[in-house]
Amino acid sequence: MGLSRSQVIDAAMDILTTQGLSRLTVRGLATKLGVAVTAVYWHVGDKQALVDGLVDRIIEQFSAVTVVARGRSHEERLMSLARSLRRSLLEEADLVTVVHRQGRIAALFQPARRALVVELVDAGLDGPAVALGTQAIIKLVVGSVLLDRQVERQPAQQEGLAELWATEELPGGPDLLAHLTRPVDEDEMFSYSLRALVRAALGGRTAVDGDGSRGGPRSRGRRDPRPQGRRGPQ
Repeated sequence: MGLSRSQVIDAAMDILTTQGLSRLTVRGLATKLGVAVTAVYWHVGDKQALVDGLVDRIIEQFSAVTVVARGRSHEERLMSLARSLRRSLLEEADLVTVVHRQGRIAALFQPARRALVVELVDAGLDGPAVALGTQAIIKLVVGSVLLDRQVERQPAQQEGLAELWATEELPGGPDLLAHLTRPVDEDEMFSYSLRALVRAALGGRTAVDGDGSRGGPRSRGRRDPRPQGRRGPQ
C-alpha cells in the first residue's frame, strides 16, 4: 500500500507530541516511516510545508471538539467555557505553541470564541460589549496559560514571600501574613480573575430567573409598549 499525505502528517504529529518541534526533520520523518526522504518531499514538500500541514491538523482537531457551556446562569456558563479553553491549552501547550509561531492562533480559538459570543448575545449585551467581553475573556485565558508556563521554567527564587514580608508592618498581623505567604494556587487565582471579569462584562446580571431560565438584561428595564396615559393594571 502506498504512502499517503495523511500518513506523513500522522507520523509528524507523533514526533511533535513526543519529542517536540525541534526534533522534527524531514530526514527523521522519513526514517520513522521507513521511506526515502524524497517520498516525504513528494507528499508534503519541505519542512515549512510540513509544519503548515501540522498546523492545519491541530486546528482541525481543536475544531472537532464540541464546546459546551455548562451551568444555569450566564456567569457559570461563561466561566465553564473559559475554564474548558484553558484546560485544553494547558494539556496541548506544545501544539498551541506551534500554531502560534505560524500566526494561526486566531483560527485555533474560533470554536471557543463562537461559544462565548453566543452566550454574551444571549445575555443581552450589545455588539461592542460582546466583542470586548469575548476578547477580554480569551486574553485572560491565554495570558494565564503563558504565565503558568513561564513560572514552570523560571529558576528557584532566592527569597521567599515570608522573608520579603517579614520586615513590613502589616495591618492584619500574623493571620494576614499567613495568607500572603501561602503558595499560590494557579487555578484558584485564574477563577478569581475570571469571575471578576465575567461579572464586569455582564454588569452584575448573573441571577437565574424564577422560572429557571437564565436571566439577563433583556428581562430588565423593558419599556411598556402601551401609550402613556392608557396603561391599566399590571
